[in-house]
Amino acid sequence: MKRTFLITLLIATMLSVQAQKVWTLDQCIDYALEHNLDIRKSQLAQQQAEYQYKASKSAWLPTLNANAGEYFGFGQSPSYTGVYVSDNSSSSSFGANLSLPLFQGLNLYNTTQANALNLQASEKDYDAAKLNLKVSVMGFYMQVLYGKEQVEIARRQTELSAEQLQKTQQLYENGRIAEADVYESQAQLALDQATLTQAETDLSLRLLTLMQALEIEDSVAFEISSPEVFFANQEQEIGTPQATIATALMNQPAMEAARLRLQKSHYDLKASKSAWFPSLDFYAGYSNGLYHYFGENYPNTPTNEQLKRNSRAQLGLSLNIPIFSGMKTKYRVKMTELSIDDQQLNLENTEKSLRKEIRQAYGNAQAAKQKMEAMENSLEASRVAYEYANAGFEMGKKTLLELNESKIRYYKAESDLLQARYEYMYRCKIIEFYRNE
Repeated sequence: MKRTFLITLLIATMLSVQAQKVWTLDQCIDYALEHNLDIRKSQLAQQQAEYQYKASKSAWLPTLNANAGEYFGFGQSPSYTGVYVSDNSSSSSFGANLSLPLFQGLNLYNTTQANALNLQASEKDYDAAKLNLKVSVMGFYMQVLYGKEQVEIARRQTELSAEQLQKTQQLYENGRIAEADVYESQAQLALDQATLTQAETDLSLRLLTLMQALEIEDSVAFEISSPEVFFANQEQEIGTPQATIATALMNQPAMEAARLRLQKSHYDLKASKSAWFPSLDFYAGYSNGLYHYFGENYPNTPTNEQLKRNSRAQLGLSLNIPIFSGMKTKYRVKMTELSIDDQQLNLENTEKSLRKEIRQAYGNAQAAKQKMEAMENSLEASRVAYEYANAGFEMGKKTLLELNESKIRYYKAESDLLQARYEYMYRCKIIEFYRNE
């Protein structure tokens, strides 16, 4: 019984530790990079590009093949001299062939260079996918932080309403206010409790969204930390969009991938044109054979002597000169030229989109900062107004309706400021990502 109790206590302790695990932003990002399906697909694409590059490099290597065969003849059968004889016979053959490309119109070189650039582009695609995932996870993470703050604000407002209800009941018992004011306080408390419930529901949904981005099971206990370091961005200067655009155009993975694919298309064009040039291959081969007669009309030569007689080695060069390919090469070249134009448009479109995104990010950040500063002033004014309204209500100079209206404005100012702060933090973080900071 004691042993069972200890095991149960140990399991309960382990489950409690697991349930109490708190995730930081860096831990969330690292976990997402390891488990996110889009990232894993990007890794597979990178591996495929790597194997394609290695395959193009291996095309420079010679090919070596071995062959062997066994042949049985009945009636008229060929002899080792090539003359048909009237006895049944068997023949064995074996050999090896080697082939080495010497010149393919620079097709191998251009194809290898194109695949090398494609590999680099796929690596940049992988970096871009990781960067996008980081931004996405950071946004979901900050939404959860915002939701937690919203719950705290709603909880404080509910506590204030509960305290207000107690004061209202006391004032009613002392005959200082009407009974209707008590019902008004009860209604306000119920409203604040509903707001708290909605804030908790929204927080649960935001946590679920973050967990889905991390590919975490819904049944796993999940909680995140609330680092105060985020709010340091409020005092930082975000600089000018021109400097960020210049940095992003040089260093953003999406831009680098687009430039690499444009370079690749030029090598693809050279590889297509190589079909118009002659190709030269070196080859070498060795063959041998054995013959055996089953009748008595022709004697069988000893195996060693046959191997010496039938041995044959050869070396040679093969030159292939293209004359007419049914216009296939011409149109393949035309399609590759169109691919170059397409990649050039992709590069320009990527640059245009990046400039637009950065300018929007700066505009959003500036707007969020201005809103945050305005909400700070609004919150301070709402706080002072609520304190005056509360004091006036206790002295009988303010009605309960006026007090509740003042409290609602105070709550809204708190919520608006919180939203503006997180909005500004998020916009600043996005600008940092564009700067590769």
